[in-house]
Amino acid sequence: MEKVFFRIICVALFLGFAFGVAGCNSLEQSGSEALQVGDYDRAMKAFSAALDKRPADRNARYGMALACFGKAESAEKIGQHSVELWTKTLSEFAILAKIDSSLAREMHSSALFYLARAKVEENPRAKVLGILNRSLDLDSTNYFSLNLKALVLQKMGENDLAQKIFTGILSENPDFAPAYSNLGNLYWELGSVEDAWDVWSLGAAQFPQNRHLQRWMKVAEDSLKAMELRKGKSRGR
Repeated sequence: MEKVFFRIICVALFLGFAFGVAGCNSLEQSGSEALQVGDYDRAMKAFSAALDKRPADRNARYGMALACFGKAESAEKIGQHSVELWTKTLSEFAILAKIDSSLAREMHSSALFYLARAKVEENPRAKVLGILNRSLDLDSTNYFSLNLKALVLQKMGENDLAQKIFTGILSENPDFAPAYSNLGNLYWELGSVEDAWDVWSLGAAQFPQNRHLQRWMKVAEDSLKAMELRKGKSRGR
């Protein structure tokens, strides 16, 4: 989700300009500058101090939500899926939504996805469909949330629903690589080797550098060849 980090930087620059033009206090200006360089702890400290004075300040609350998001996402990049950090982030977005519901809907949606994923990492049986549905209510094109929802449904045995979501993702966004992998896996687990090969082949053609798709396309191809050989031997008896 590199575009999310880019969005944080862009908004931080905008906030810095807004604070400067409006003559806001130095705490908000410091928070914005810290956001621009990825110093999320210092940004959170500055925005928190500003919010102690004016809890409903729109820009300071926005800055606080961005800082929390940035810190939590930084942890994601080193493999730390923190339920606590994403819960804190979402509490800030929830407050922000009460002040201005039009702000940061996509990032709020992304934070919900990250929380759901962190919960699943912590407990594979975690009930996260409600979280993912909230994410999709905010941004119906959040393909990460759609993809995870399909995986959760698949684990619950709802294979038809999962298949419908995966195919829907690929029809809307053929550049979303995980859906090729996951739809192929679903077909494979159901014993539909030819369908799995079809999907993995499409993905491998779309992403020739994706080793996972290339490998499983070859596995399915070898399996189909073996099936044909067995059929040939059976007919020859």
